[in-house]
Amino acid sequence: MSVHVLLGGAPDAGKSVALHTLTAGLMLDPDTQGLFIDGKGGVELAAWERVAHGGVRCDIDSATEGLEWARKRMDERYAYLSSAGARKITRGMGFGLLAVVIDELSAFTLYPDKKKREAFLVPLHDLGARGRAAAVRVIAATQKPGSDVVPTYIRDLFDIRWALRCTTKEASDTVLGSGWAARGIDASTIPLEAAGVGYLLAGRSGPVRVKGFHLSDAQLSDLAAYAVELRTATAWE
Repeated sequence: MSVHVLLGGAPDAGKSVALHTLTAGLMLDPDTQGLFIDGKGGVELAAWERVAHGGVRCDIDSATEGLEWARKRMDERYAYLSSAGARKITRGMGFGLLAVVIDELSAFTLYPDKKKREAFLVPLHDLGARGRAAAVRVIAATQKPGSDVVPTYIRDLFDIRWALRCTTKEASDTVLGSGWAARGIDASTIPLEAAGVGYLLAGRSGPVRVKGFHLSDAQLSDLAAYAVELRTATAWE
């Protein structure tokens, strides 16, 4: 994965289904480091606790601390690139992917304390703006990511957009980009019972209708345990 991903949709649209689909694939690579931030108090991302740097972070202070940690790792990678005369991190350089996974981003972007909110947004923006070349990826999920919820300068850094069921065509366009609903790509037409179904915009060909793979709590637990096992085995090699 060489880009950042934004997932948006109404409550019960299946954002967690989509988020876990992506997260499981990332964390089954033992070279991937994971920073997990859960705006729902740890309810959604708890399964990944044992492979999360510093555990799953649920409050804005620990979330900001985690983002600053990831930012420092990114700076170290840029220092390496500078010394090596290279432009981006590639396989063989000794750096794995650093995945920043955020569920319910709005819990932090709408935090009432402006000082703490800004302290969170600054490193998040930096990771989004400079992370690609350093193999840092941000995957974030939230409800309608309008400019009143997620600042435009943050939202525009996400290359891949996944619109789950939305309540209005305007909300669908907010996730995918202006004009898609008028062209028939409208996530507000997705049925209520179709959790995990959405439109994925991941290239120049336009959005395609996809469905995230539902992982039960037991399956998530098994996958997370396997991710730990893979990292333990790699450490002993």
